[in-house]
Amino acid sequence: MFQFISGIWAACLHLLLDASVYILFGLVVAGLIRVFLSPATVARHLGAGRFASVFKASLLGIPVPL
Repeated sequence: MFQFISGIWAACLHLLLDASVYILFGLVVAGLIRVFLSPATVARHLGAGRFASVFKASLLGIPVPL
C-alpha cells in the first residue's frame, strides 16, 4: 500500500515539474500584459461577448498549451 501511495506522489511531482515551465511562462505573459496594457484596453478587446472578442481571446489562448 505504501508503494502505491508513494508512486502516486512521485507521479504528481513529476507532472508538476513538467508543467512548471508552462505555468511560469503563463505567469510571465500575464504579468507583461498587466504592466503594458491597461485593463480598459483588455476589456475593450476581449470583454464583450461578440464573435470578434471571442476569436481574439482564442487566438491568444492557443499558444498556452503548446
